Amino acid sequence: MTARFTVLASGSGGNTSLLELDGFGLLIDCGLHPKLLTARLQSIGASWERVSAVVLTHTHTDHWKDATLADLRSRRIPMYAHPRHYEHMERVASSFATFNAAGLAREYSDGRLVELNKGLTCLPIRVSHDSVPTYAFRIDGLDDQQPSPAWSIGYAADLGCSSPELISAFAGVDVLALEYNHDELMERASPRPKFLVDRVLGDMGHLSNKQAAELTATIAGRSGEGFPSHLVQLHLSKDCNKPELAAVAGREALVALNPTTEVITARQDVAAKAITLVRRPNSANRAVARVNRPAPKRRTIQPSLFDDSDW
Repeated sequence: MTARFTVLASGSGGNTSLLELDGFGLLIDCGLHPKLLTARLQSIGASWERVSAVVLTHTHTDHWKDATLADLRSRRIPMYAHPRHYEHMERVASSFATFNAAGLAREYSDGRLVELNKGLTCLPIRVSHDSVPTYAFRIDGLDDQQPSPAWSIGYAADLGCSSPELISAFAGVDVLALEYNHDELMERASPRPKFLVDRVLGDMGHLSNKQAAELTATIAGRSGEGFPSHLVQLHLSKDCNKPELAAVAGREALVALNPTTEVITARQDVAAKAITLVRRPNSANRAVARVNRPAPKRRTIQPSLFDDSDW
């Protein structure tokens, strides 16, 4: 079972990635306006006809757009999100009522495995970020020929700090897609207001290159030889980071553990290099995903500190 994973855009201007598997296409976030998202899909030889579902990390506006939600409604493409995400959309999005009425708003919940399609599961992991709640995802491709996943992706685009749950869930993934948001020295020296700098550097803000590199090394250390095969660096700040700084930090984190890992630094203005995922041997050391359980009832949403796009 071969799959293809491509980051279409990553940064404060909009985030979205595409996973394609056996005719099923999954968008992780939909933070581009419809015309730009259409163009970005076309740039990698894909189209809306290949998109079957969307899974949402959180409700900052660089991860979803009202206009794109309306476009999903017209194309009958469902979204998987946390109930509190939908409560937020109900308050602020003019298109949500018709989207929800069409039966396209599907729910996930903390730590409960979701079967997105035959042979494709998604495990949401709660992470620390000031859009409450925010999730990372472990996505597994399953194969009847082996008990362990054929391949796995760990995706965490926005988080201020790590957690044991995240490390455990991401151990053994083939592709580690992780936020490398800022260089701390550049952030502190920037002309940004103090409240924003404090927000970015805080535990509910964004990972610095140093923090992300440490997390990368920890996850690689918990994984088998050869894992991850790819490190994809997400959500680089356009003002307080440089791709070369992030790339060096990522490579240095992996050099002693898995020097063969390919490092890809995702960009805002162009799709990143596509990654082909193929079945790995049964002996591969992987974390085991948890079984599916019923989703919980809706809970009352607490307001986010920042409902705007991330920095």
